[in-house]
Amino acid sequence: MKELLKRVTNVVDVKKAEVPLHVVDTKEEGLKFDKDLEIIIVSDNHRVKKGLEKVLKRYTSADCFLHCGDSNLDRSTDVMRPFVTVRGNTDYQQGYAEDEFVELESGTRIWVTHGHRYSVNSSTDELVKSAKNGSIETMDEMLPIDIIAYGHTHKVDVKMQEGFLIINPGSISKPRDGTRRTYGRLLIKSNCYEIQIFDVSDHAIIKEFQFLRE
Repeated sequence: MKELLKRVTNVVDVKKAEVPLHVVDTKEEGLKFDKDLEIIIVSDNHRVKKGLEKVLKRYTSADCFLHCGDSNLDRSTDVMRPFVTVRGNTDYQQGYAEDEFVELESGTRIWVTHGHRYSVNSSTDELVKSAKNGSIETMDEMLPIDIIAYGHTHKVDVKMQEGFLIINPGSISKPRDGTRRTYGRLLIKSNCYEIQIFDVSDHAIIKEFQFLRE
């Protein structure tokens, strides 16, 4: 994570997020919004390192790396260190928080969660409800959420819902929706979001999306 990463906060539950467990990297200076921000999003590798290694090798200049859980790898593992990572339903003693909130210098706020506690197998309605009702307080300001990144379903899901950009990059090792092993790349531009879903085996683009920033 580079200087654009203004703040990372982990909390146990977004619904009870008034007091963060801890805050790291509170740099206020640094990146202004004069370039596209590149965010790489992965999920559900289930102990398989190869896909993560390929992503990190390809995107050496990415601004931020997010992992939506079920890594089954300890946070001290080399391949996990670049990622802001949350605990999935099959992660036990790896030391990750249930939720992470990333605030970028661009003003964008991302909630990273695995999703299993929010019934994501049926819909993303509970995620959106929690994002609307659970704005987080860090330091002396309230931080509304702009983007929700989640996993658990092993299925790609990219959409706008009630003003939130929602991204599930699918599984980087064990897809369930008939597609290939995938990861996501989010470009935050001054006027829009651009999302690409890639096949990790050859980095071929599978799906592309663009949404205007409100």
